[in-house]
Amino acid sequence: MLDYLERSGVFVRRAPGEKRRGKGRRYGFRDLLVLKVMSHLLSNGASVQTLKKSLLEFQNEKWATDRASLSHGDDKIRYLTVSAGNLYFSDSSKNLYDMTKGGQMVFSFVIDLDHLHSELCEALDQREFSFAAS
Repeated sequence: MLDYLERSGVFVRRAPGEKRRGKGRRYGFRDLLVLKVMSHLLSNGASVQTLKKSLLEFQNEKWATDRASLSHGDDKIRYLTVSAGNLYFSDSSKNLYDMTKGGQMVFSFVIDLDHLHSELCEALDQREFSFAAS
């Protein structure tokens, strides 16, 4: 599978080094993380062609990783999201980037339904209490 991913251009080693027959390939920590992401996405039903453009863009982004950290500039990378063939990643500043559109930042917001539910229940409980006290 690694051969196929490299030949088809889906996976590009960060520092490919020289090609020597009979010698093992060398992968950096970042390469191994990208391969782990690919494996996870493929095992969850994503097709190789769907991943090709977005993962190539993700690999070309200037993010860094080692055993201690995973960062994009000064921000930490938090999540990768795949939706309808698009791949997005978000950082600790809650910025969302669309990897299928060249890493373009996209408008996004997340509504914490659990928090809103709790707020509503609390407001209704206070209102019932004020009616009962009257």
